[in-house]
Amino acid sequence: MDLTIPEFKHTASLTLKGEKDFIGGLGCTIIDNKIIHFPEKKVSGSGYFIELSPDVSVLIVDLTLNEPMRLTRMPSEEDFWIVYYDMSDNLNKHFIDNVKHNTGYKSKLGFAIIDSRLQSSYVSAVGERAYSLRLYIRKTYIKNYFHGAVLEKDFKNIFDNKKREMFYYGHIDSRSKVELHNLKQQSMNDSNYEFLLKSTAFKLFGYFLERLKIDMSNTGLFLEKDLKAIMKTQDFLMSNLLAPFPGVKILSEIANMSISKYRILYENVFGMSAVSFFKKEKLVLANKLLKSGEFKTISDIAFELGYHKTAYFSSLYKKHYGDIPSSVFKSKTW
Repeated sequence: MDLTIPEFKHTASLTLKGEKDFIGGLGCTIIDNKIIHFPEKKVSGSGYFIELSPDVSVLIVDLTLNEPMRLTRMPSEEDFWIVYYDMSDNLNKHFIDNVKHNTGYKSKLGFAIIDSRLQSSYVSAVGERAYSLRLYIRKTYIKNYFHGAVLEKDFKNIFDNKKREMFYYGHIDSRSKVELHNLKQQSMNDSNYEFLLKSTAFKLFGYFLERLKIDMSNTGLFLEKDLKAIMKTQDFLMSNLLAPFPGVKILSEIANMSISKYRILYENVFGMSAVSFFKKEKLVLANKLLKSGEFKTISDIAFELGYHKTAYFSSLYKKHYGDIPSSVFKSKTW
């Protein structure tokens, strides 16, 4: 984390009154006890806060930083979960226990469940739109949805107030992404925006409960150590895109877990298999190399990426991008 970036500390709360250090500290103005306008000097944009019930609140933040800033949420005395969706156009950095996660619409990790008692920092690029929705859900309220053996087996650590671990990071499910995308197109100043936000928030809450039941019953808790292990293999894949896919066996050994557990957790986090991710990122790199002007022929690029047949590479590229490589290829001129 770049500690030279100015830091703004605040706390999150289930009530608008509890958000006073965030609102007041940034010099925001409040309209109708729900619309938050950020000061133009530091931050452009707006926010929207609604208490859906005494146990559930929703906060939309749609802003653009006009100067570098590190937004650090301090641990809260209130005991709730922050269910976090990042639909920003660019990649943002989210730090939890000094572990960096890239978030945003283009990121593989745009969804998180974070304990309110755990500190986190958020860094967005200056001049880029950052758009996120946060559901604040009291833990005792969530607990009412789970009973008996399932709760005791799968959730006993989550509801222990002495535990302050971040335990889940992953992709935004497709249904939630559609709802968030539609909401993102709306103006907070529209007369029906509050209705749209409430409708979206309740849908997201429902999808979240479904996902929680499925994920926890199938895989148990997604612990931070597991996330770090998965991310370690992710870094390995991204550093070796020019080589053939290493295989799940090698990746599971790097993560120090069984092949079956690795496959489940990887797909749980990224929404696709490791090999699918590798193939996708290899083609993203191919697109960059085609436009780089550093190669004489497309065959050179195919060979660089480990494809022995240019025709095969071209067919994969067309399937992914909908066009042939020559449509974007820039040849080396010297």
